[in-house]
Amino acid sequence: MKLTDSITDLKGIGPRKAEAFGKLGLFSMHDVLYHFPRKYRDYSKTSCIMGAKHGDYVALELKLKSDPKLARVRRGLDITTARAFDQSGEINLTWYNQPYRMKAVVAGECVYACGRVDRMHGVKMINPSIYRELPGILPVYPVCAGLSQKLLRDTVKAVLEGCSEGIEESLPASMRQKYGLIGLYDALRGLHFPGNMEEIKAARQRLAFEDTLMFSLTLSMMQYSLPKREQPLKLEGTMSSFIKLLPFEPTNAQLKAMEEIRRNLAGERLMNRLLQGDVGSGKTAVALYAMYAAMKNGKQAALMAPTEILAAQHYGTLCEIFGAENVAYLKGGMKKAEREAELARIADGTAKAITGTHALLQGDVEFYNLGMVITDEQHRFGVKQRATIGAKGSAADVLIMSATPIPRTLAMILYGDLSVSCIDELPPGRKPVATRLVPEHKRQDMYKFIEEQAKAGQQAYIVCPLVEGSDSMDDVQSAVELYEELKKRLSVPVGLLHGQMSNAAKEKAAEAFRRGETGVLVATTVIEVGVDVPNATIMAIENADRFGLAQLHQLRGRVGRGDKRSYCFLLSGDSSEAAQQRLSTLVKTNSGFEIAETDLMMRGPGEFLGKKQHGISEFAAASLAMDISVMKEAKDAAEEILSDRQAMEEASPLIHRAWSRLEAMEGEIARN
Repeated sequence: MKLTDSITDLKGIGPRKAEAFGKLGLFSMHDVLYHFPRKYRDYSKTSCIMGAKHGDYVALELKLKSDPKLARVRRGLDITTARAFDQSGEINLTWYNQPYRMKAVVAGECVYACGRVDRMHGVKMINPSIYRELPGILPVYPVCAGLSQKLLRDTVKAVLEGCSEGIEESLPASMRQKYGLIGLYDALRGLHFPGNMEEIKAARQRLAFEDTLMFSLTLSMMQYSLPKREQPLKLEGTMSSFIKLLPFEPTNAQLKAMEEIRRNLAGERLMNRLLQGDVGSGKTAVALYAMYAAMKNGKQAALMAPTEILAAQHYGTLCEIFGAENVAYLKGGMKKAEREAELARIADGTAKAITGTHALLQGDVEFYNLGMVITDEQHRFGVKQRATIGAKGSAADVLIMSATPIPRTLAMILYGDLSVSCIDELPPGRKPVATRLVPEHKRQDMYKFIEEQAKAGQQAYIVCPLVEGSDSMDDVQSAVELYEELKKRLSVPVGLLHGQMSNAAKEKAAEAFRRGETGVLVATTVIEVGVDVPNATIMAIENADRFGLAQLHQLRGRVGRGDKRSYCFLLSGDSSEAAQQRLSTLVKTNSGFEIAETDLMMRGPGEFLGKKQHGISEFAAASLAMDISVMKEAKDAAEEILSDRQAMEEASPLIHRAWSRLEAMEGEIARN
């Protein structure tokens, strides 16, 4: 088998299963091999019933006391139970909607039961897997409806065995030796089927090193092509005259960022700067200075937004600051005559400041003299779109705004010479959001509090990770199921909003919440950007352990926008100490930068390396790096390759791959 072969070439993978794999983006053998586990369950040794704590995932060596019994509680809910024991006590094995478990075990049989211990009402193990011998360390993969963990494990194993000869080593032997790295095949095998935790660590280190090395090589090659400015900009007095236009006094952090941009624009090379700041820190005002400086030099400035709602907000702000006669606004669904009039103003230079969504990227948009490109909420834009608008101004300065702070340590490694500005100070008057971890037994109290607040005129979001329930993720709350439950339980109007709804239905649900007709809105992360309701004072997040801290911080930023006290409640399906410690970071601080640093230390750099933010789709394995030093070593190795002829010759396949990747991503990475 070849890595490029379709997964349908594997025995047992028919059209229906292939469709399920396709939902995860898995089509070829290579895709399956690089679909990495998100965590592991260590079932290499047994625990005893007495010693297992609530929420622990353990392996128990048990003897069945009774045959399994099936109870049909109601339509759609079957519960299968079996009583078992060891030397320390007894336990109930409990399966939900798995009636086939009736035949899995019999009274008197000795088995290994692996799963989560629940001590809420007696002692039970929820949906345990049954083995005749200890399974060892099991990988836990991201899955979707139609795919089980067992099917994924079996598929990965088949690919690893069938394609072993096609997995070619990609790092020079001298480099592996210098940095203490294992071979590629051993890394892939160790990551999917580790014999011990050390193998996982070595595999992560190897794959993260290679991904970061390729990332650094690609970035370095891009930096070489950063163009020089055609003529210097005249910037004297621009900051002081711009500040007079603002209806407020900028913070010191905003002034510092403006000065950094001013120095950049005064340099001989075009600006390529990342402007990051916390939710509500005032990035837009700083971006407006960049637009103002370009406009003062006879250039046009374009400000892209990820949603129509934000683009409309920007349009209003630009008109207030620069005057409506100087501003153009392009949006989807404009009437032909209206759009053509705006296009003409952009093409002849009448419009100096232009804002819009993806409509700015369409082929019929011609700029007169585009000199400044600004993208808002960068993580909501693909780099392909940024590149497209950048191409419309061949000598344009670029400013990328992101409300997902990237830790300074990581930004230095990722971006190298790319300038980074941080607004780490909030405007005076913004109240911090009180954040609490809510244990399972307090869930009903939380809903009662939300109901009382809604009756008093406040509003609440409740965010779920899934739209609908899934057999493969039975411990994860879905928006549709929770909506149905709360609609019956709460005495206030409850709304539903998720990404699978039609645009009209989404807008109707969002508008009802904005107008206060809905007291509680059950939603997925679709509300992360764009739904701005100052009257919303509560954010409750189900299965918060399944979100990154940066995303949780973004969701929390949806509340606390008015003058009333606001709350964020985090409910976790993972009661382990590590999960609770990670989530407690949000309880301790409202600073996005502190949260980002913690996420980097606890989860590695994957949160900041995804395609959404950097467009490097093949660097998924870097999310597995738990040690920032691996990335520093890879960055050093990239610099060594590019500065030493012998090293360059040894690593020629790597350099060829980097160039090939750059060419393949032509139009996908903004080379400004």
